[in-house]
Amino acid sequence: MQVDSEVSRAKFDRELLRLSEQRSTLESRGIFVLASTAYPYVDVLMVPRHPVQFPVSSSQSGIIILPQITLTMLDIPSLAARTFKARFDLSDFDLRAPSLQFLDPWTDAEIQPGVLRAFEFEKQSGAHDVLLADHPTTHKLFLCLRGIREYHEHPQHSGDDWLLYREKMGLFSIVMSLWRVSIDLARPRLIVQVNGIQVHVQIQWAAEERP
Repeated sequence: MQVDSEVSRAKFDRELLRLSEQRSTLESRGIFVLASTAYPYVDVLMVPRHPVQFPVSSSQSGIIILPQITLTMLDIPSLAARTFKARFDLSDFDLRAPSLQFLDPWTDAEIQPGVLRAFEFEKQSGAHDVLLADHPTTHKLFLCLRGIREYHEHPQHSGDDWLLYREKMGLFSIVMSLWRVSIDLARPRLIVQVNGIQVHVQIQWAAEERP
């Protein structure tokens, strides 16, 4: 079943207006609706702001002492690619939930698995990854989160239909949910281990419970 094109466009315009009305709220969190937005797509740039956590130890004088070593500048894709473009497809909205693609903001190429992270945090089970590599229908990276088409049309979520939520879940709330799991909760930690003249650097991702 498809939504009449005029009805779909009217609903698209309504959701876009809502985003415009909440511009200050969105931009205060590093969320920017892009000029490339055009029916049925809404392009949103997600820009993280919080710093990388870097655990170190120091002497009583507050001076960190490392052996004389030569350091090489490292390009760390897991961090460099944290800014991303989220493309929401509102075709057949709101009979179907918005579809979501993760795109490189420079090239518009689809972001491959392993570059971005997204977490949900539950008090009982802790953090779990909700950005998964292979949707059974599209075979692409997808966000396994309520309000996203790929979630509701996943065979394992057949009992959690989008129609149960569409009256109270618009694009603004979905964008905010994306920001929460992919930016607010996901925290990169830079781990540096010094062994003689060898330096090992790695990134560990952790989800922090936020108020």
